[in-house]
Amino acid sequence: MTQTLVKRIVRAEEAAKARSSSPQCICFPEKEQPFFNWPVEQRFAAEVMCHLHCERFRSVGFFVYVAKWLREKQPSLLQTHYSEQYRKAWYAGFPQELWPAEEISNDGRIALRLKDGTALQLGDDLSAPSHKKRTETLC
Repeated sequence: MTQTLVKRIVRAEEAAKARSSSPQCICFPEKEQPFFNWPVEQRFAAEVMCHLHCERFRSVGFFVYVAKWLREKQPSLLQTHYSEQYRKAWYAGFPQELWPAEEISNDGRIALRLKDGTALQLGDDLSAPSHKKRTETLC
């Protein structure tokens, strides 16, 4: 019984290690969970599922405010401070033809304008963005 349990644990650990080594995997690396500037970004990223593993990252139940200077720096930090797997996972949720979004003031409220001109109010519930498609999986 104990050996069966040990074998299962070993197989689970091997599967976890192989998780990001597959070319089809678009999950964030276990030790590099995503950093979002706005809650709406987390909702966008959660809409995209990995073909192999379903959910791509661990969601947190809270959001920490990100200063404007850091939000402005994020695109360059993405290129210099994160792994190739992280970038692949990021661009799966935030395609370069649409992101990074520009912050705009809309009637005194901050909104994000995507590169295609779509404006997103930060307070809106955007559970199913029109430019996103959930991947076909058995999740």
